[in-house]
Amino acid sequence: MKKISLDKGAIYLHELEEIHPGGNKYYKLKYNLASAKTKGLDTLISFGGAWSNHLYALAKVGKDQGFSTIGIVRGERPITLSAMLSDVETLGMRLVFVSRSEYKQKETPAFRQWLEGQFGHFYLVPEGGTNLLAVKGCEEIVGSLAGENFDLLCLPVGTGGTIAGIARGLSLTKSLSAIVKGFSVLKGAKYLDGVVSTLIDDPTNNNWSINHQYHCGGYAKCPDFLKTFILKVEAQNDVKLDPVYTAKMIFGIDQLLKEGLIDSKQKIIALHTGGLQGRRGFNF
Repeated sequence: MKKISLDKGAIYLHELEEIHPGGNKYYKLKYNLASAKTKGLDTLISFGGAWSNHLYALAKVGKDQGFSTIGIVRGERPITLSAMLSDVETLGMRLVFVSRSEYKQKETPAFRQWLEGQFGHFYLVPEGGTNLLAVKGCEEIVGSLAGENFDLLCLPVGTGGTIAGIARGLSLTKSLSAIVKGFSVLKGAKYLDGVVSTLIDDPTNNNWSINHQYHCGGYAKCPDFLKTFILKVEAQNDVKLDPVYTAKMIFGIDQLLKEGLIDSKQKIIALHTGGLQGRRGFNF
């Protein structure tokens, strides 16, 4: 765990990719892949864009466990693949490109029928990997913090599965009473509060919240001020940040510390959920 110095305090960065390749995506996939094996299915299908951390993790973990993987990719196939898409093809993932209008229909029965007609029997993992099995896997992230005493646990939030699992995991661990604060990386995503509440499925669990102020323009947006912040933090600390998830969380923590809305005397652990492969899509 690395101590990171910010202008008004310090935080401790817990890097999940140092525990498992794929970071939080590994935990999301763990029980989904176990379910696929139980059902006798050896092909995994999921969805994502040109820099999807989820597809990257699915390709790697799937290959390691002997699955065939298929990625349904949003948009037409480019002349030159992104580094991530090139990587997953090297890992054996078959890429299928669909138009953006078709991609929007991916959760409909008609699209599922089309997939079955094209690929036969398969195990479908949702975009981003979040479902109840993913939440079960993310509960285990709490175990990687065993022996640590802290007051506040922060993490970036995309689809809500990781924060739901951690909130549930902490509630089951009587030795840890920390508060969980998520930072949404999506613009206009207050619906996530309801999604996470449903995934936790415990109305008495109030140890978590999601901040919606520091999305920095929306998913995969990295304005100049965020880039400047990233380079400053990296220059002052031995760490690399991804612009899509972790950097926005740390920027949010930094702002809240400056405004006195987070007590700098608390011990703050911030989860680096992974995704450094996606940094290659930005000009750093």
